[in-house]
Amino acid sequence: MTFNVRGARFQDGENVWPNRAALSADVIRRYAPDLIGFQELELQNYAFYREHLRGYEAALGPGYNNVPPFQYPAIFWRRERLKLRDTGGFWLSTTPGVHSAAWGTDCIRSAGWVRLALPEAGAELLHLNTHLDHISEPARAQGATLIAERLGALWADGVPAVVTGDFNCPPGSAAHHALLAAGLEDSHARLHGGAPVMTFHGFKGDGFQPQPHDALDRIDWVLARGLRPTACAIVTDAVPPHYPSDHYPVVTDFVLEA
Repeated sequence: MTFNVRGARFQDGENVWPNRAALSADVIRRYAPDLIGFQELELQNYAFYREHLRGYEAALGPGYNNVPPFQYPAIFWRRERLKLRDTGGFWLSTTPGVHSAAWGTDCIRSAGWVRLALPEAGAELLHLNTHLDHISEPARAQGATLIAERLGALWADGVPAVVTGDFNCPPGSAAHHALLAAGLEDSHARLHGGAPVMTFHGFKGDGFQPQPHDALDRIDWVLARGLRPTACAIVTDAVPPHYPSDHYPVVTDFVLEA
């Protein structure tokens, strides 16, 4: 699952975090993903999920945003299925080892990753999760290029990989091209083709009316290599006027190829 949860600090009227926290956890439990890549996760969101999503371990990743409270590209994994082997992360900038910005980004951004063992399959899996800038197209393109470069080292031994995120741009964008060129496949595109479908809805659900600056297509992706997608769904579960977030989660089922 990839899921931009909308940070707990925001004053979103009926959809302030206390009004939708339980709903968001209910949706996650209903789909029961083995792996979750969160975006905009703040420490208040994190504390709630750690209490209410039992059975998961987590790695927060490098904090992003210009000033505190930071958000995190956190990854959760089901401890009964997956075991941590290594973890790390970097900021999307020309100095990725330090909290920093580049390429005209509006906000400092980052990526986090985990390497996990799948004991029942005798295999390992890499999961990288990120959140690209919502303003600067060059920052999105350069950030995706940096991620592609880092993936080259992280998966040098051929380990299967999943990349999740809120990429703030649609398929066909420069960021999308950079990641596909690195050897990743867009699971939704493979299974459903290229028809536009929104994953951001601004707490409006079916009533969302895109504004001129909105990307008129999927901005939340599940990409992979060495894994075969068998199902991919944009999760629209809600109890209007309450929604789990202003983004729909996206869930993909994969088969690990021999």
